[in-house]
Amino acid sequence: MAFFLWLPALLLAALSEPAAASAGTSICNDTGALHQLAVTARTDGSWITQGWQALAPGDCINPLPEGYQGRFFYFRAESPGYQFRDDSIRFCTKAGPFRAGGSGECAARGYREQAFARARISPDSQKIPLSSRSQAAAAAPDTDEAGGTPYAAEVVLQGCSPEQDGAPAACRFVGGGMEIRATAGKPTAVPAFAFLMTLQQGAPLAVEGELISSFGSHGDLDLHSAALRQPNRHDRLLRQMQGRWVSAADPGDSFTLSGAVRQVSYRGSAMPPEFVSVLDTCHGAGTAGDFLLARDSERGTGLCYRIQSLSSDELTLIYLPRGTRLVYRRLPEG
Repeated sequence: MAFFLWLPALLLAALSEPAAASAGTSICNDTGALHQLAVTARTDGSWITQGWQALAPGDCINPLPEGYQGRFFYFRAESPGYQFRDDSIRFCTKAGPFRAGGSGECAARGYREQAFARARISPDSQKIPLSSRSQAAAAAPDTDEAGGTPYAAEVVLQGCSPEQDGAPAACRFVGGGMEIRATAGKPTAVPAFAFLMTLQQGAPLAVEGELISSFGSHGDLDLHSAALRQPNRHDRLLRQMQGRWVSAADPGDSFTLSGAVRQVSYRGSAMPPEFVSVLDTCHGAGTAGDFLLARDSERGTGLCYRIQSLSSDELTLIYLPRGTRLVYRRLPEG
């Protein structure tokens, strides 16, 4: 059973009035589609919303911190082609991994406002079927009329596929810890996609459009424009780190960085891909420098490293917050 990575404060949270503990409460995905789950629970007098957590068909998840004593919690689940029946109780969310406090002034704080369903905690073991709230839509929404969320960001081009077998051209970008996919579904988008097809993986871009759907670490973009931007220091560091690397301490530990996606392998087993960014700060690090943030594409959790040194054949990372020194040697291509 999977669990949310609640912060220590949440693990001690309780409502001011006593109520039944939540150890037996779980949400179970009895639908046929992968869903992404966000949950709101009360701690220290405030409502904290955290998401998105992947919930595969047939899986159950305990959505609350251990020992939670509240009477209620709130949740929202999203999946393409499904409609969520909420209780019109609204909290702040955003695309990709997030943790948000409160429910007011979402837009001013860089979030969007979405409606959640309320769940009462039972003193006995209870399973909440996802199908009671999320059901397959009768027809796909008309995105031309419904529109989406305005989106403008600096991203890295991960790759494009040309039109073939009746399927339109599509491009993938990585930015802000998530992967964005854009499809050339409109005639007005053809010039932008024709331009993107000429670029190599890893090209730094500025894109604009409307985010028409998002779940977890993935989103779909109605692309309006894309332009090359001047590479900055972080873009150059990311470019220097491209390729295959193996741990100097453990030959069974290796990773490959392609564009802005890192694929870690340990003893022959591939881990879920990670979406990476090079930043000038990471998880509240108290020192200046260059940092590598790697987000798990399935769980949305992030790992933070300080880039201590980088040469043509050696990379040294400091894993935070433990301070563990990790040395990698570049492997030859091929």
